[in-house]
Amino acid sequence: MSEALGFLGLTKRAGKLCAGEDAVLAALAEGKVRLLLLAADAGEKTVRRTEFRSEGKLPILYLESDKAALGCALGWGACAVAAITDIDMALAFAKKMAQADPRHQTAADALSEKQEKIALRKAKKPRKR
Repeated sequence: MSEALGFLGLTKRAGKLCAGEDAVLAALAEGKVRLLLLAADAGEKTVRRTEFRSEGKLPILYLESDKAALGCALGWGACAVAAITDIDMALAFAKKMAQADPRHQTAADALSEKQEKIALRKAKKPRKR
């Protein structure tokens, strides 16, 4: 799990991760989120609000790490919810999680399908010069 949390730190430094309930809900409203992450000890209201705003369209990974561990990986004190906004980073993180725990394989599969759809859509678009 620590390797996966270390990957979240890299994702944050790349600018492809938002953390904290307000930032995540804002990114959800803008349609930028590819993968939601919830800490094991996230509050019931936070979990409910995040699940509701995702409208069942986004994969959600329920981490075994608590808020302190997630926050530490991101350079914060504590963090209950985070979101990865880049499809490639989200897929890589989901694959790491699926290797550690097979329960996360469905999220990795869903992200893989989404990545393929995005690649096809980009291939059809004419390049601007």
